[in-house]
Amino acid sequence: MNNFVLSILLPLTSFVAIAVYAVALGFIFYQLHHHTSFGTWGVIILGLVLLIATPVIAYFLEKRTNS
Repeated sequence: MNNFVLSILLPLTSFVAIAVYAVALGFIFYQLHHHTSFGTWGVIILGLVLLIATPVIAYFLEKRTNS
């Protein structure tokens, strides 16, 4: 594959991946807030879990790959 195709395909692929992730996460937050008994607190707790769990998982993955 030539460099021109890669220079178009790579940013487009990353844009689509981020958009799919954002829409899916927004849908989960919306459903959690409007269709469960958790309401706003459920969204806050899920956000905190994502905020804390993401760096922790990245730390352990980095530690495992450096060994």
